[in-house]
Amino acid sequence: MAALTRAKTGVAVADYILGLLFDGTLRSGDRIDLDGIAATLGVSRAPVREALLQLERDGLVEMPHYRGAFVAAFDAGTIREAFELYGMLSALTSSRAATSGDGDLRETLGKLVEALAGCDQVDEFERIAREFRKAVNLATAGPHLRALLRSFNGLVPAAARFSIEDAMDEERAALRREHEALVARDAEAAAAAALDHILMTAENAVRALRRRGIFPTDGPPAKSGDRPQRTGRSGVLGIVRTTAGGDKS
Repeated sequence: MAALTRAKTGVAVADYILGLLFDGTLRSGDRIDLDGIAATLGVSRAPVREALLQLERDGLVEMPHYRGAFVAAFDAGTIREAFELYGMLSALTSSRAATSGDGDLRETLGKLVEALAGCDQVDEFERIAREFRKAVNLATAGPHLRALLRSFNGLVPAAARFSIEDAMDEERAALRREHEALVARDAEAAAAAALDHILMTAENAVRALRRRGIFPTDGPPAKSGDRPQRTGRSGVLGIVRTTAGGDKS
């Protein structure tokens, strides 16, 4: 790979390492070669260390004291857990957006849904879909909730891309359902639509990664990561229902 052409930051290096995970170059338990990555990308060790710290916070990297960096457990369960948590937070912001009187937000979201209707390019679709989620989050989330949402900026969008590539029509329909609930000002329907969309994206990503041989296709649930979600859909929506009235200030 050629040296990075964009800003040589820890974020860019983290994206590169995520790519190695998603193409199977790095697998659970593998040692991560800091010097090799720095040389490949044409950066110093500093942004590589920064990237590893970010991925450690995401639960994707383990860094035992003075023993280097290693890939943590990376399986279907890893994807599902991240998306379940992100889905809970997104359901909360979507619920709040449904009850807000922000007409500009609804107009913005409507234009984004219209743009998605005629979009068949993965990069552009991903950009528009992220703009939809960002608009909802910025309009309804306070600083602490925004900080939590930003913590999912690595693994979640990287995995979601597989769903966009393999199930674009499903992704388009899911965002349309959420938008319809927001226009109807139905907080419970908006929360459910956001959660269902994100959990669907997780399953599509898991299936895509299995087809590519990144995750195993069989084996005992406890070992393969094919364990059930920690909190059922109704439980997550119940949590959202009790917290959706929080003050965003």
